[in-house]
Amino acid sequence: MAQKESNAGPLLAQFWSDLGIKYQHAYGDDAGLVKAVKTWLSYVSPGTSVLECGCGTGVPIGRTIADGGFKYHGIDVASGMIEVCQEQVPEGTYEVVSMLDYDPKTEYDGIVASLSHFELTPKEHTKMARNWSQWTKLESHLLISTIIFEEDLSGHASFDAEMECAAGLETMFMGNKIIITLFTKEGWRRLLEGAGFEIVHTEMDMFVPKVEATPDEPRYYIIAKKRVQV
Repeated sequence: MAQKESNAGPLLAQFWSDLGIKYQHAYGDDAGLVKAVKTWLSYVSPGTSVLECGCGTGVPIGRTIADGGFKYHGIDVASGMIEVCQEQVPEGTYEVVSMLDYDPKTEYDGIVASLSHFELTPKEHTKMARNWSQWTKLESHLLISTIIFEEDLSGHASFDAEMECAAGLETMFMGNKIIITLFTKEGWRRLLEGAGFEIVHTEMDMFVPKVEATPDEPRYYIIAKKRVQV
C-alpha cells in the first residue's frame, strides 16, 4: 500500500518544544514506566552506555537511567525539551536531532524509545527498527514503550495486514489532535524480528495522564534482545 509522507518536521519540533515542562507535569509521574525502565536496565550491563530516542524532559526515564549509574545520552528533535533535560539530568549528554537523522559515533549497550515514535509512518518505523539494531551491540537490549488500542485496527482504511499496523489514526494529546501510527502486538513482533531482535519480555499497564482532553493510555512495554546483525 502507498505510505504517506512523514508527520515529522519543523512544526513537530516546535510543537514539542512549546510543550516543554507541561509535558512532564502531565506524564512525569509514571510508576509503570519507571518499573519497566528498571526491568530493562536489569538486562543491561552496569555502567555501560545507553541511548534514549526522544528524551523529552529527562523525567522519569533519563533520571532513572542516570541514577542507576549508566552513561546516558539523549536525543530529541525539540530543542526546548533538550534544554529542560539538561537541567534535570545534567549527568547526561545530548543532541538536538531527529531519530531518523541521528548518526551515532559509537555502539550502545541499550536503547529506549518511549512514546516517541507515534508520528512516524510505517516505513519510517521499519527504518528505525533497523537503526536501533545498527546502533546497538550484539546481545544488547531495547526497550519500547508504546500504546495498544483495544479496537480492531483491521477495520481501519489504512490498515496494513502485512505489517500489522494502521497509519493516519487521529487521537487527542494534551488538548491537541495528532495523527499517529499504531502497531498490533504481532506487528511489533514482526517489526523487531525483522531487525534482528527477539522479544524477551512484555507487560501491559494503564496510565492515566494528569491532563484534560487526553485519553487513558493502555501502555505496552517490550524488551527485546539483539540476536543477529542486520
